Amino acid sequence: HIIGLYEMAVRERMSIIMWQRYVDFAAGLSNSRDEEIRAAAVAAFGREDYVIALLRQGVEATGAHYLQSQALWMQYCDYILHQINKAEGSQKDELVEQLQSVFIERLAQPHTGVDETFTMYSEFTTRHNAATYEQQMVDANKIVSVTRGQSVQRNAFEDRLVESEGSWAEYSRYISGLAADNTTQPAEICMLYERALVTSCYSPEVWSEYGAYVAGAFDDTQVALDVTYRGLRNCPWSGRLWAQCVRFAYAHEGYELASRVYARATDTHAVSYSMVEYGLLAVAWLAVTRADPGCDDEMLLDTCDQCVDVAYKLDPSTADPVLYFERCCTSTAANAENGTERARKLWTRICKARRFCTEAWVLSAEFEAAHGSAQSARSVFRHAAQRKLDNPERLFDAWLALENTSGELVDIDAAERIVCEQRRVILRRAERAHTMAGPAQSEVVLPVKRQRSVTPEATAADHSTSVDHNTPADSAQAQSTKSDSAHPADQPRVTTVFISSLPRTFTSADVEAFLGGPTQATNISMQIDKAGEFHGRATASMQSASALIAALDKNNTVVDGHHISVHIYKQHAKPVETTVAVRGFAANATNKQIAEIAKPAGTVVRVRRNQSGDTAFVVMHSYGDA
Repeated sequence: HIIGLYEMAVRERMSIIMWQRYVDFAAGLSNSRDEEIRAAAVAAFGREDYVIALLRQGVEATGAHYLQSQALWMQYCDYILHQINKAEGSQKDELVEQLQSVFIERLAQPHTGVDETFTMYSEFTTRHNAATYEQQMVDANKIVSVTRGQSVQRNAFEDRLVESEGSWAEYSRYISGLAADNTTQPAEICMLYERALVTSCYSPEVWSEYGAYVAGAFDDTQVALDVTYRGLRNCPWSGRLWAQCVRFAYAHEGYELASRVYARATDTHAVSYSMVEYGLLAVAWLAVTRADPGCDDEMLLDTCDQCVDVAYKLDPSTADPVLYFERCCTSTAANAENGTERARKLWTRICKARRFCTEAWVLSAEFEAAHGSAQSARSVFRHAAQRKLDNPERLFDAWLALENTSGELVDIDAAERIVCEQRRVILRRAERAHTMAGPAQSEVVLPVKRQRSVTPEATAADHSTSVDHNTPADSAQAQSTKSDSAHPADQPRVTTVFISSLPRTFTSADVEAFLGGPTQATNISMQIDKAGEFHGRATASMQSASALIAALDKNNTVVDGHHISVHIYKQHAKPVETTVAVRGFAANATNKQIAEIAKPAGTVVRVRRNQSGDTAFVVMHSYGDA
């Protein structure tokens, strides 16, 4: 049992300390005075020379560690020397030859103790191979001179690692530098990934890159699959890692193993928190289904439908703004035999679910232009133009481009008329929203300035409103002017942004840094659920118009495999009802008459009077109406 735990430990993470403890445990069993323990150890390891075999395995696993591998290697070397001293005859000669080969391999491997290793080899050769000492040392010198040159480059990288406190960015530069050298062994690159994972084990990017490198460097797909399994144990929320695991599983054992991996990801809801993450998994699953000889076109189309079913049951706020999954899914369906109509139904469903997403409508129209007709694409554009889209100009540009490349003159003119009309609608909508934006007060009573005496005989028509007897429109204009003066042009009226699809490991400091630092963003609010878990959404207040624009420019930035979405935060506030005090009307004037006077200015919610009856309080629908 203990041996099994050690085996799990050294497979899960590269740790020289763990290897040393494992070797010490095995050596303790070998040196035990209890014969039953020694017999049990031989049975558990399956061989009598288990100590030397374990040392050899440990040296192979850790020998590429530039800084720390020397300790375990020297333990391995000392063990063989100890066996040489006890052996005689041909057995001793075999051990001497074996150790000499071990020395040569070590001298050719870059490590910080290369001079120490060379000195040990010189002493070993003097003692056991004195007759050929000179020739062996000449050969060793040639090897060591090359190794010392390689060590100079590695020392520079190691110094920068220390300065950066072991950051992944510096490890990545280290890996790129060694990968550019054709003499670098894959084991050394793998060791750098292992070292980086000591501090970056919760970074899907590192695991994914490591798995991709191993898949290309080794013929054994089991090695790449093992790396991806380890990555998923540390980052089970990563759709990129699940996708990689599905592909590696198919390459290793075929469709059955890949289907088990996909089923595990969906059954455990590992990526159900995000449409983007699930989309990465689904795309890989579609690729595997398409590649498998046992899957026909009908099965492929059913898989497309099933993936869309799963994706569009997830939180729509986590959807991919560039529709990577949707494009792959519909393209796969369209390329299948008799799959055009199925793909069209998928686009119809996607546009219905994401009715405000411009990119969905544009892609649907492009699909119709490629697989249907110009008229069907035109119909999609015309229908989409009536929607309140997140980027209408993108739709207008795509529509006009289609008409100018394949449409008749009458079609171009019709499209331009509709686009101009919709632009006017959007402008009116924006002006109306601007007018509705007023002070955040539940009820405001405008003060009455009495400039002249008011007689009881004055009619409601003579004195319909307060504030120097101005009309409601004049009052609203004055308030608007006052409000505009309080908001200079360089200060945006709306400064709050909504950020979604953030990595779940992000903190408020990470969000602040992503938006440009404390000089650009403040009031970071991380949205968490009732259990206190962060699910990748936050809001932040930007300090200036330029900071707001810079934040919006970061929309769809990819961080750790997450397509981060940045948009203006919409509070969807209701219009603020505002009360106007009206005096100077005739004593016999009714509330209905007073409401009729106010109606031309806007919507009247209700009219109330004070106890004496000489003041009416007209509640208007919004501050602008008041």
